[in-house]
Parts: sequence; structure tokens; C-alpha cells
Amino acid sequence: MFLLLFFFSWSITTALAQFVVQAQKPEFRPDLTWDLGIGPGLNDTANLVFNTVHSLLLGWPNRRYRNGHTVVPGVIPTGTFLYHGRGDPVVPTHPEWTALDFELSTLYCGLFTPDGEGCWHLTLVAERPLNILYFDGYSGLKLPGSGTLDSQDVLAWGEVMPDRYHDEPQRIVDLCKWGQNFGLDGFVRLHTSYEVMLCDFSSGLKVKSMLHINIPYLPPSPNISSHLSSAYQNTIAPGMKLGVPLDSFGMGELLASKRIDEYPGETRIQLHLHRLVSFYDTELVPSLISTRFGKHRLQHRILGISHSDIQAVRHRVQIELSTSTKSAHDIAWSSLFRAIVQQYAARLELIQHDLNSTDRSIGSLSTTLRATFLQLRGLLQPYDLVSTRAAVDGTKDKLSWVTQVYEMCATAYPTFSSASGPANFTTSENLMLTALKATNREICRVITSMWADGISHQMENPLASSHNTRMLFRSIHKRWKEDIDSLMLWLDWSVWLKCNPSCSLNVRFDNIDTSISV
Repeated sequence: MFLLLFFFSWSITTALAQFVVQAQKPEFRPDLTWDLGIGPGLNDTANLVFNTVHSLLLGWPNRRYRNGHTVVPGVIPTGTFLYHGRGDPVVPTHPEWTALDFELSTLYCGLFTPDGEGCWHLTLVAERPLNILYFDGYSGLKLPGSGTLDSQDVLAWGEVMPDRYHDEPQRIVDLCKWGQNFGLDGFVRLHTSYEVMLCDFSSGLKVKSMLHINIPYLPPSPNISSHLSSAYQNTIAPGMKLGVPLDSFGMGELLASKRIDEYPGETRIQLHLHRLVSFYDTELVPSLISTRFGKHRLQHRILGISHSDIQAVRHRVQIELSTSTKSAHDIAWSSLFRAIVQQYAARLELIQHDLNSTDRSIGSLSTTLRATFLQLRGLLQPYDLVSTRAAVDGTKDKLSWVTQVYEMCATAYPTFSSASGPANFTTSENLMLTALKATNREICRVITSMWADGISHQMENPLASSHNTRMLFRSIHKRWKEDIDSLMLWLDWSVWLKCNPSCSLNVRFDNIDTSISV
């Protein structure tokens, strides 16, 4: 699509995301496997792969980190509706956009009608599973200087071409030309909600209706064409000005987009995660390691990738699309990623909240540290063996006893039988498994270290711990706060970036302009 309705929301998410800073970690040393002081390496991407997989088809995380790094084959199931709005009653005979939500298609329906006398709304239904390729990130957003289109450029043109951010008609034509070799029917991208760039309206689809509908707003709003590139202006009908009112109609699309913001996201797209290809795969794309080093994730781009890595990615995607690559077993990968977030997100957020208390009196510090310890103990309860505890006072190294707890926690999830284990996994599944294990391991390393620290200072026994001094309490508090902040920055889960407290349902946008024009 040619318009960017969600610019307002995009600017907010960009501003919020700027507050998140990547944590710096010591280099990983394989000779110290269960050393509590050794975390992920500076170039490790397990957290990035984890976040990517967990965020697939979710609106909010992909708008937040808009420069996508992952492509995933999938299908649109039989019976799914697709919508398309236009200024004439003609079914497109060339690649064009469709929407999964009518709020988006009817919005554009009016924008492409220069006379204001109504527009035509086409409804299609899939008569068979439609083969698609999904681009993560805010991949329907087209802005100069952004990296939202990088992965699409790599497949369509064999290189990243930042100056062609506005060249939508040619991009979809070339993507479809490339994809016809693999039986692709279209490409899925995030706009306000998800859209499908459809290659052939006559293949696998049936026209359910073509209706001449009223336009529920008066196009257009004040002229903004001066802000658009000359090539972009040429796509606008003569005398036509662009703009969408932020009234009940414009807000309808914004509210529709909220349906996919959180888990489970867009369920009308079924992704084949065992065929996922990621630009965060350092074995597949080593050239991007140096280009993103030291940069915030907002600045991560595929721009700068080497020619040989482009060829490797294209070859890998082609293999995934041209062969009947199947998992040797039926594993719900998205559920495995979701389980870790469900297990830890709320607990870690509560721990951080408690440790952010500004009251530094000895009584308050004692209460805060005690409450934090109880949360940590709850997380590690399944691995707190009687035999392990017996070694607490019998070792010279006060923390050596806890390595068994760390190892049991870190290796407890995920687990597969020998028949369905990594030996039978696809390359994509092994990448996801590595991300799962490394993410779970780092969580376990930090919480085990904090828990062991609490035991050594007798946090389990309120009477004994009451003899600790204020200086010691402050030292423990400072150490724990740094540990939990660092862990949560490294994990960087989007579920933590939110209004606190959340806005009530009756909040209105009374203090902003009543139209969005981009």
C-alpha cells in the first residue's frame, strides 16, 4: 500500500523503544560452562532470535522493532477472507495489495476514489491454502532511511536498495516474479494490521463480492504531497490530496490493529517455523556481526550485508521454498517460546518493581530483599535438592554448591526424546533450539546467582537476616537491582514496555489533531 496511516503510533513506539539499552555482557568461555559469572558473549544473538520467533505475527513487537530480520514460509488457510478497496469495479490482473481486515481495505477504498462518489470494495475467499512468505518487522512501512524493506530488497533485487523505498509497484512485481519459481501466491507484511501482497487474484481465490460502498469520510484532508517523493506523488490521482481523519472511522483501523498486538497475534496466517530463515543467524550471515556491533536494536539493519551472505540467504530461502522441507516431528515451536515468557515475565517484572523502591530505610530494604528472595526461591523450587543444600556449609567456595542448581534449571527446558531430538531437526529448528536454551540458561544463571546470594546472607531466616547491617542490605540491593535490570535489558521482551498504570477504556484522544496525514 502507498499510505502510512500508522505514522502516529509508529513515532510513539520509536520514542518508547529508545529507552531500552542493550546490556553489555562478559564474553562466554566454554571452559567455564557452569560458572555463574560467565554470561552470553557480546556478539551472541540468542536473545535476538528468541525475541524474533516469539514476536512473529504480533503487531506491537514488530512495530517496535520495525527493521525485520526474518522470513518465514507459511500458508493462508482455505476459507480465509481477503479484502481490497479501489476506485473502479475491476478485479486486479496484476500484483496488488489485499487486507486481512476490512477496516484497512475500506479505508483505502475511499483514498483511491478521486470523485468522492463512493468506492468499490472487493472481497475474496481462499479456495485452497495460499502459499505465502512472511516478512517480520514493520515490513509494510515505507520511510526513507528506514530498514523495514531490507529483507524484501534482498529477495526481489539481490541487494539492499535504500533509495527505492518508494518503489512499491515494482517491488511487488519483482517479488512475485521471483516467487513464482516456488509456487508463492503472495507475501505477508505488517501495515496497521497485516496485509497480503497478492500475486494473482485468479489463482486459488474466488470473488465473493464487489460492492459499491459509500465513503464514510470526506477525502481529502490538507495537502501533504509536498512531503512525498516525486515518484510517490506520481501514483496519486490528479488533484487528489491524501489524508485520513482520526474520527470513528480512522480510529476503527487503529483499534482493529490492536487485535493482533498481543499473543496469539494474527491467527489467520500459519507459519512453518521449521523453515524459518534469520539474518540474525551468525553462521548464515556472519557479515552483519560487525555492522550491528555496539548498536541498539533499533539501528540493526540488513544494509551492509556482504554479497556472499546475500547469496547464501537467497539460496537458503530457495531451498526452504522449493523442497518439501518438513519437520521430522510435530513440535509447537511458538508454544515453547511462549512458555518461557509466561513462566518468567511477570515474576521478573515484579522483582524489578520491588527493587525499584525508593525507600532506603533498613526496615524497607529488609522487607524488599526478603520479598525478592521469596520470588527467586519460587522460581528455583523444582531444583532445590536436599543433597545440594547439605553442601552449603561444607565447601570452601561459598558458591560452588549452587552450580548444580544452575545446571538443572538451565537444562530443564526444552527437552526432547532421542527419537525427536536435534539430530532430526531442520537447520531452522536447531537455530530456534539454540535460542531457547541460551535464553533459558541466562535467566537461570542470573536468578540462581541472586538466590544463592540470598541464602548466604540468611534471607530465608528473617530473624537471622535482621542482624545484617544497613550497609550490607544496600550492597545486596544494589547488586540485585543491577543483575535484574541487566537481565531484563538483555531479554528485552516487549511485554514489559507498556503504560503503567494502563489507560482506562474511556480515554479519548482529545488533545491531538483529529486527522492523520502522512
